[in-house]
Amino acid sequence: MEAANDNRPAEFDARVMAYVPGLRRLAGRRVPREYRDDLVTDTIIYALAHWKNFREDGGMWNWLEWSMRGILKNAATKAANRKKNLKFVPLDENMDLVTPANQLDYADLSKALDGMTGRGGKIVVRRAMGDSLAEIGKNMGLTSERVRQLEAREMKRLKCVRAG
Repeated sequence: MEAANDNRPAEFDARVMAYVPGLRRLAGRRVPREYRDDLVTDTIIYALAHWKNFREDGGMWNWLEWSMRGILKNAATKAANRKKNLKFVPLDENMDLVTPANQLDYADLSKALDGMTGRGGKIVVRRAMGDSLAEIGKNMGLTSERVRQLEAREMKRLKCVRAG
């Protein structure tokens, strides 16, 4: 069985790793902070897996930069295709979910909760935690009816965000 690196020279690995600080700076200009390390790691993995494609006349930095651009382009294409092929199916209020929530659902919920500000967001969160309209109203100095109205308005806004 052949070695996993196809006899890749150790000098090549060392040269790639020498560019890690520059790759971090480049990733910092291309993606948000939380994705930078992943992009650098993906670029290094790509470079080490495709080391035979490297041509000395083009320069190591240029090759690594173009590799990173290719990784980003592929990720953007995948995301666009995923969004294009995603279909929203409205659920009846009485319908139980057949499948349990997944990581993307939790991410969507977290993003939606981050977007809720003011008393409408607080009301939705407290209702989700099981507080009654009367309890919330008493605590916030509102009537139960006003709490219900604010909750309905916020839920309508969330449904519009989810559908869009």
